[in-house]
Parts: sequence; structure tokens; C-alpha cells
Amino acid sequence: MTYEEIRRLIISRMVAFTGIAQDRIFYPNAQYPAQNQDTSGVFKPPATGLWCRISIQHATPFMAGMADKPYTRKPGQIVIQCFARVRTGIKGLNELADALEAHFSYWSEGDLECIETGQIDAGEDGDFYQVNVVTRFRAG
Repeated sequence: MTYEEIRRLIISRMVAFTGIAQDRIFYPNAQYPAQNQDTSGVFKPPATGLWCRISIQHATPFMAGMADKPYTRKPGQIVIQCFARVRTGIKGLNELADALEAHFSYWSEGDLECIETGQIDAGEDGDFYQVNVVTRFRAG
């Protein structure tokens, strides 16, 4: 499975997520013009409510078998950073994290399979409070 195939499947799965409006999700290197971008193509977080940023982090591939040629698996993790304005409470972030867990945990398509999903409370940074939703995957 290629890295582009992995990216396409994961992004398609995120696009199918209905727990938050798509214009509140910042996709990696999104093409301009996209929703919530200014004329320079920079994503603008909404003034109120939650928003997310998704990234795919690949780990080192490894040989998983040998037949007529080597068989490689590509592990990694999907990281969805979820943000709320500071002092607006954690409930909405936890509910969003729960919905993302239900959407990604143990989902598979083709040779891509997601495993468990966890939540990491990253805390406050400037204007936003952040919770990361992390799903491990393996492809191939």
C-alpha cells in the first residue's frame, strides 16, 4: 500500500465524520481556496465553537513476510488535534473525542486497519485548549 493510498483512505474517513462541520477541520496542506481560509490560503479558526486539525504520522515500515518478494507493513498514527477557546469547558472536547474514537477505532478498509484510539489532554496554549485524539494504524 502506498503512502498516498493511506492518506486518501484516512482523509476520506475524516470527510465522512459528521461529529463536526467540515469547515471546522483543517486538513494537511489543503488546496486553496478552501473554507475558513483567508486570501493567502491560511486556515482561520472559527471565532466560537470547536475545531480540529488532522495529521498522519508515519512510523518506520518493517518487513512482515517474504514470499516471492518482501512484504512490508507501514505503521503510523492519525492525530486529530481538537481545540476549544480557553475557559469554555472541556465537555465539548470530550464528546468530540468520544465521537472520533467511535469513528476511527477498529475501522479498516482494504489493507489499512486502525487499531485503538486514545485521548491526550494537551492543555491550554494561548487562546485555545487542546485535546489530541490519537489512533494507531497499520497498512499492508
